[in-house]
Amino acid sequence: MAINHSSQGGIIIFLSVIAATALTLVPFPDIVRLLRPEWVLLTLIYWAMALPQRLGVANAWLTGLLMDLILGGPLGVIAFAYAFAIYFVHVFHLQLRQYPLWQQAVNIFVLVFVLQVMLVLTSIRTAEWTMILPSVTSMLLWPVAYNVLRGVRRSFDVK
Repeated sequence: MAINHSSQGGIIIFLSVIAATALTLVPFPDIVRLLRPEWVLLTLIYWAMALPQRLGVANAWLTGLLMDLILGGPLGVIAFAYAFAIYFVHVFHLQLRQYPLWQQAVNIFVLVFVLQVMLVLTSIRTAEWTMILPSVTSMLLWPVAYNVLRGVRRSFDVK
C-alpha cells in the first residue's frame, strides 16, 4: 500500500508544532523560564522556510491564536506576531535558505525580538532587559532546531 506523502507531511508538521507547544508549556523555575526560546515560532519558521507551500500565514495565525488561548493573553497578539514573522519568511524564503545557519540565526533573533516587542506593547509582558533573552536563546538554538526538523523532514519524506 502506497503512503500518501501529502497527508503524512501535514501530520508531521502538525505534530512538530504540537511538540513545540509542549516544550513551551514545560514548567521551569523563574530564572530558567526567562531564557525559554520561542519553540513554536522556531518550528513555524523552519517549515515556512523549508516548505512555504505547506505552511502559510493563515496556519501561523491559527497557531498563534491557539497560543494566545493557552498562554492567556489578549486574543490575537501572538497570532499577529506569528503571522507577521511567517509573512517575512515567505517573502524572503529563497534568500533565507541560501544563508549559512549563523546568518539565519541572526534573522531568527530579529523575528523573535519583534515578537517580544509586540508582547510588551500589548502589555502581556513588561519592558525589561530580560525581554531580549528569548531572542538570544532562540538564536543560539536555531541550528539545533533546524537540524532536528530537517532530520524529521527527511526521515518522513515531507514534501
